[in-house]
Amino acid sequence: MEHRIRAAGILIRHDAILLLRIEDETGEYWVPPGGGFEPEDVTSKGCLRREYFEEAGIETTIGELICVREFLECETNRYNIELYYHVTNYTGEPHLENLEGLNDESVIQAVEWVPFSELHQRRSYPDDLLYLVDKVRQKDFSHHVGSYIQGPDETMNRLI
Repeated sequence: MEHRIRAAGILIRHDAILLLRIEDETGEYWVPPGGGFEPEDVTSKGCLRREYFEEAGIETTIGELICVREFLECETNRYNIELYYHVTNYTGEPHLENLEGLNDESVIQAVEWVPFSELHQRRSYPDDLLYLVDKVRQKDFSHHVGSYIQGPDETMNRLI
């Protein structure tokens, strides 16, 4: 079985959430920006900052961990762990221009602020996005201890 670690972020502005419109062989659906670790990623928050810049064209400040979500993709036999973070701030206007040449270029069709009131009308992943939005609004966060470097013989164990 293959394993994948990914980070995704919940960014709220007024009464809307920033989402990507995806179109693939299964049809159209909406997801928060995010993605899997790349070789250059050192932390999950760093992974998420990179993914937001690539997929939505904005620089972000990553806040608290909201939750961890696990799922198995049955067709590919790939087990995923997703770390959902609150994106607390951003600079720039969302756009798709940074996607050129990336593997998601053909499936990501749009980046939009989707009103909370419209979420129930759209196919989205995870399908309980309003639950994550409520966690952010209530400041009901999980606890992320941090990202550590552990050296040989455990002589080094420090937060990065």
